[in-house]
Amino acid sequence: MTSIKAGFLSGLLGTYVAGSMLLMNNALHAYPDVRVARTLAGLLGSPDQVMVGVAAILITGIFVFGTLFAVVAPRLPMRMYLVKSLVFATVSWLLMMVLFMPLAGAGLFGFARSAVVPIATLMLNLAYWLVLGMSYRWLVGHQPEGESRKAEGERVLN
Repeated sequence: MTSIKAGFLSGLLGTYVAGSMLLMNNALHAYPDVRVARTLAGLLGSPDQVMVGVAAILITGIFVFGTLFAVVAPRLPMRMYLVKSLVFATVSWLLMMVLFMPLAGAGLFGFARSAVVPIATLMLNLAYWLVLGMSYRWLVGHQPEGESRKAEGERVLN
């Protein structure tokens, strides 16, 4: 069952978690080379305006990826939403490392900045997609196909 509204809500929750991780990183100055909002702002032509990158994270995380997950995930052949989330996390991380990092001048996998960048962005992607996928699964509910038919048959009989 596809639910765009559940995709938006799940995207909001995933973006909140990943954004919190990024804010903690900025506050602690733990990994200064991991600057997702600045990188996105630079890609969008506004390297001095971090809020452009923040807006891009919010729009992409909530609306684009939430809708994408709601539409594509139910059609994937895997049964568990945990596995579907891991597939999305892996694909999005690889696309980020191979396409966006070189475009942002950080080199392939972001190694021109630091060896920490690919690991930190992998953790961010895993956190985002796992929260999105598990919350989506919880919001829409999921019954295996055989059980839903059985429940429909019981309703007809009662």
